[in-house]
Amino acid sequence: TTAVLAADHLDVGGIGAVIEMLALRLGAAGVRAVVVCDGDGDRARQLRSQGIEVLSVDDPASAVSALQAAHADVIQLHSAPAYLEQAAIDSGLPLVVAMHNTEIHFSRNRWRSFDALMRRAAAGVAVSEIVREFHARHLSPETATPVTVIPNGAPTLPPTSSEERAIARRALGAAIGVELGDDVVFVCLARYDAQKNVAGTVASFLAAPSQVISQARLVFAGTPSDWAELRRADGIRRAHAHGDRVHLLGNSDAVGLLRAADVFVLNSFFEGWPVAATEAAAAGLPLLLSDVGGAAELVGRDPDRSVLIPNATGLGAEVTDARVRIARRASTRQTNKTALVDGLSTLALRAQSGDTTGALKDDSERSGITEMVAAHAEVLRGVALNGVV
Repeated sequence: TTAVLAADHLDVGGIGAVIEMLALRLGAAGVRAVVVCDGDGDRARQLRSQGIEVLSVDDPASAVSALQAAHADVIQLHSAPAYLEQAAIDSGLPLVVAMHNTEIHFSRNRWRSFDALMRRAAAGVAVSEIVREFHARHLSPETATPVTVIPNGAPTLPPTSSEERAIARRALGAAIGVELGDDVVFVCLARYDAQKNVAGTVASFLAAPSQVISQARLVFAGTPSDWAELRRADGIRRAHAHGDRVHLLGNSDAVGLLRAADVFVLNSFFEGWPVAATEAAAAGLPLLLSDVGGAAELVGRDPDRSVLIPNATGLGAEVTDARVRIARRASTRQTNKTALVDGLSTLALRAQSGDTTGALKDDSERSGITEMVAAHAEVLRGVALNGVV
């Protein structure tokens, strides 16, 4: 079976990481993967260097040519740009639609075209139950395409030795200009974007009791896709007496930060399935997550050490642009502020005491990558052979 993985630019967001994992591992599950993506970039070049066929496209004509050249049996769409999506529809090949996020920015016209796409598709894949439920709320009752929930996975990092952790903490301390000592480090790897609720997370962290803040640090690392969010977070930090306990870094060495950290925190307004949180779980870190797509499942893999808090916008499957705008305006007084502070305090105390109760022995339980690839392969093979799952 040959499957085209059709996607947008691979270097933006977590979808590129999912495409990479699938492309490199589907072969062992009996599916040859060909990646067709908008533009080129670092991840596309890395995949080619590892023997994966990657075809870069930038307009309808190149998309049609690439799909023909792939000689595929099935096409899996991963938030592909409109021209590539249309080329896939026109190809006549069976389609599998992968749903990666709670798409709050879709217009009414886009939902109509997505509904038509799902009617044309042989199958759908949602990365979390929240994403499946969110899309079901926006599709017409006549759309009966079967949707399978397949959680995202992440490569498992080798266990971090005490020496590697010490080196990573020294490097982080040098980067932020402090001596970490025994400080509890909360790390968030995310873009500076309204979706990630950076400003609200900073404000809630700084609302924790002084005895917690004085022994903890909050470190963000990512690229700014929304400079206003970064500046709002920085303004909140600078205005607080303990603002020096919050550090806003640019894109950084993710592995080094995870090795230096004690807890991974992500207080987003919406996610499909947070790849960075999955990577942190695979590295063995406790998680502090707002209730977004995939959060309940990830916390459920390590419930004795991780904490799930309410979403600042309400129910995760009912998030809207309007609810996000309201929550953003209330950055310093969000509805989940108390729960976040309680979670920070609980996890900081556990980290200080060295309590690792409930730590998973089997790395595969944290990463989920084997199960993810096997489930995608099963769907792709079924659709290629029978036109249905």
